[in-house]
Amino acid sequence: MNATSRRLGAVRATGFHRVRNSIATLLLSMMMVSWSVLPVEAQDVRLVLNPYAGIDWQSAAHHKANLHTHTTESDGRLSPQQTIDEYHQRGYSVLAITDHDRNTYPWQKWDRDPQTLGMVAVSGNELSRHHHTLSLFTDFTAVGRDLEKVLAQLAAHCDDGLAVLCHPAMHWPRQFGVEPGLRTPLAPLSQITRGDFTIETWFRTTDPGRNLLMGNYTNDHPGALNLELHTENRVRVFVQPASGGRTVDLNVSGDSLQINTRDGQWHHLAGVRRDGVVTLYLDGKQIGSQPDTAGSFDLQGDFYYFGRDTRTGTTVLDGDLDHVRLWTRGLSADEVAELALGRQPDDRVSADGLLLQYTFESSDGQAVATGDRAGSVIDDSSAHAAGPFQASAEDGAPVSYIAEVAPPLAAAGSSSHALRFRTRDEAQQVPRAAVEQYLDLYRHHQRLIGVEVLNGTRPLREYWLDRQLWDELLTELMPDRPVWGLATDDMHSMTHLGRDWVVFPAGDLDAATVRQAMLDGTFYFCTTRLHAPEQASVEGTPRITSVVHDPNAGTITVQATVQGQPVAAEAFQWISAGQVVQTGPQLNYRQSDGVDNYARLEIQGSGGTTYTNPFGFSTD
Repeated sequence: MNATSRRLGAVRATGFHRVRNSIATLLLSMMMVSWSVLPVEAQDVRLVLNPYAGIDWQSAAHHKANLHTHTTESDGRLSPQQTIDEYHQRGYSVLAITDHDRNTYPWQKWDRDPQTLGMVAVSGNELSRHHHTLSLFTDFTAVGRDLEKVLAQLAAHCDDGLAVLCHPAMHWPRQFGVEPGLRTPLAPLSQITRGDFTIETWFRTTDPGRNLLMGNYTNDHPGALNLELHTENRVRVFVQPASGGRTVDLNVSGDSLQINTRDGQWHHLAGVRRDGVVTLYLDGKQIGSQPDTAGSFDLQGDFYYFGRDTRTGTTVLDGDLDHVRLWTRGLSADEVAELALGRQPDDRVSADGLLLQYTFESSDGQAVATGDRAGSVIDDSSAHAAGPFQASAEDGAPVSYIAEVAPPLAAAGSSSHALRFRTRDEAQQVPRAAVEQYLDLYRHHQRLIGVEVLNGTRPLREYWLDRQLWDELLTELMPDRPVWGLATDDMHSMTHLGRDWVVFPAGDLDAATVRQAMLDGTFYFCTTRLHAPEQASVEGTPRITSVVHDPNAGTITVQATVQGQPVAAEAFQWISAGQVVQTGPQLNYRQSDGVDNYARLEIQGSGGTTYTNPFGFSTD
């Protein structure tokens, strides 16, 4: 708790409204004239930070903005032209295209003129070699992997650059969370990418997000080989050379084979490099291929991972694996098809080149064990001369054996158990050590003005952690050092578009006025994703129509509408120190129990939820 928080706590502890039920106060009230006002100390609480103070709500337009957007210039599915057109058609006034480590700007390069469209184009990109960070109002891109240094470089690059931390719950678990997955020392396996190879496994999941099946990719250096399930039913093999060559990123949708890879059924996935071509096979069928541009190289790092890669975070497998194999040769299409039918090496498929194999069975066909297996050793049954390559799970990792296997494997009698991986469901709060790390960033980097509270591509389980982190930061830093909250689509495809946005209530806009509004927190933000799909709607999301501060009464009153109708009083929740302190459109910050050095408002509509930025209080 900062000094202002402690002062406010002391003031309210002595206020009449805190002790009005005590016996001493009751006796005193019978002896003295009844008080009609609060004690002088409590009246000294003042609103010192009001991000909406200068808005003329009668004339202000509500300009919608998306400040985190990807195109085909990085890993998006829509071209810059298509992206701009889609947001324009939906009535957006402000758009920042933030391709990964690439400045997709100005729009005129793609035959789009923001002035003609009546839009504000914000120059920027997503700095992605560390904690992902939006770099806005600048052409600054970074190659460094130290976020502290990159933020300092951003400030030195130009006077206008601002930064926003992206989806924090994707990042802090890498350092502060329990690691899921298995790992085996990489050194004996690192030469697999010198020539042809195959990596393949059976998997099962219902999680629609990214799920890593195996790999060693890291933000720290190149030299990686990953097999993944990407977003939107896509499967992926990623071959990144350590030096020379060019990365092969084969990322295709299971829809092309009419296969739903997230249906809770077992599927087989294989990534193969053979004769100068990289090919992906799903359930024994070729789903995509492209020429190999990576060439010969050695994998880099200390470990090769299963159910994750080096990064972990929440980009891990939330599901099951069985029969994981690495080969030092490129299997033929017929051989992959046989494996997808449940065949085993030396059963219609030669075991030549089999480097590593985890079947999660003992030599007599019985499961090694059932239940939690954190810290256990997983046997490699490949019988390769360089092996065995045993794998282990971190202590406390959410990994266990299950007696459920793919039907082809069960029919062949080759498997009776599989391994289940689970994400960190036990992470119910942000560790204090993580909070301290973020506090340090905001204290030392003034251009770092905000944090994503809602990100359109991340799973909703992360939202509660990101919101908690925001409240922790506000509790420590307000009112002197505000951290503004944002909701963004993080748009990679049409399914992400238009679900999370920022609103600038203002008159005419240009890039300078948008930037100033972001500095001052003069915006609110909205989401539809917290509502059931059949109810979620932009039209059902509250629009703030006024914010009025009465310094004499010590009140902040907010009005909002949904489709032109006033929002019900119970839809307004005022939050301070992470707790709801008052319900209703008006906050009496001198009388409401629990109001600390800040308060923010959430307004729930029929189809969406709207958030204000924080108001700051002081007793100085």
